[in-house]
Amino acid sequence: MDKIRALRYFKRVSELSSFSLAAEEFGVPPSSISRRVKDLEYELGVELVKRSTRNVATTELGSIYYESIVEVLKKLDEADELISQRYGEMEGKLRISATTAYGEKVLWPVLQQFRQQYPSIVLDVQYSDNPISFTKENFDIAIRAGHIPEERVVAKHLTSSSFKLIGKPDLVARLQQQFGRDILSVNDLEQCPTLQYRAPKGLLSWWVCDNEMWVEVNVQPVLTSNSGEALISSALAGDGLALYPAWWAQQYLATNELIEVPITTPISSLKSNQLDIFVLYPQAKYQIPKVKNCVDFIVANLKD
Repeated sequence: MDKIRALRYFKRVSELSSFSLAAEEFGVPPSSISRRVKDLEYELGVELVKRSTRNVATTELGSIYYESIVEVLKKLDEADELISQRYGEMEGKLRISATTAYGEKVLWPVLQQFRQQYPSIVLDVQYSDNPISFTKENFDIAIRAGHIPEERVVAKHLTSSSFKLIGKPDLVARLQQQFGRDILSVNDLEQCPTLQYRAPKGLLSWWVCDNEMWVEVNVQPVLTSNSGEALISSALAGDGLALYPAWWAQQYLATNELIEVPITTPISSLKSNQLDIFVLYPQAKYQIPKVKNCVDFIVANLKD
């Protein structure tokens, strides 16, 4: 039995809960996947997966075995890649996970430049605002905002951004007239139409720092969405005020399509005055030339 191949098959069956999906990924018949997993079970003397006509479920022992082999297979892949790239051309797939808005608007053009420099590298870029786990997800590099996810992960700071409260000029003028002042107060926001972003864990609150304590602003959103582009579109239509990182808001402020709302105290989407963006990668991955070169390229082009 090809033990390594059997382990790889079992790993993907466990992750996908399907022989057919795993077979499709590897480009082999489902029967080949099933046979390899059965051989592995026979060798170990335990049942790793429960099979039924509807689905495949990993057994308790199978789950324990899965957790044990994930890191082993990852180390093997890294070792193979390290040797092949040390003595060969920069090539192969590079998997990158990036926070959605920053990834699409800021990172993507940089990755296009990287591809022009290294055309033999295939980039697999996936956008997500969920926390990243390099031990469970097979990414080489990640771009995340605000926090460092786990041990043995290197984080290089790229940029810090303040937040901008923005709105369509005629809406801002109307609100100034409504409240009878050019500079709005935090309390005024409770009566303003607002657009609020829905993150994976819920709505992003708006915060203000009062005497060194962060206090949540009681806004009443007229529209919520997990799409930053949708909220910007609504802001451009004059539907409400929106809170965005400066790097995103700047393109609309520059054309005066949207303006910054004059307000007595700065508003933030975090209990902090700024949003920090990091490039992350596992310590061991940096030894692989394509990972190192990509990280260095990102830092060189995006670091403040």
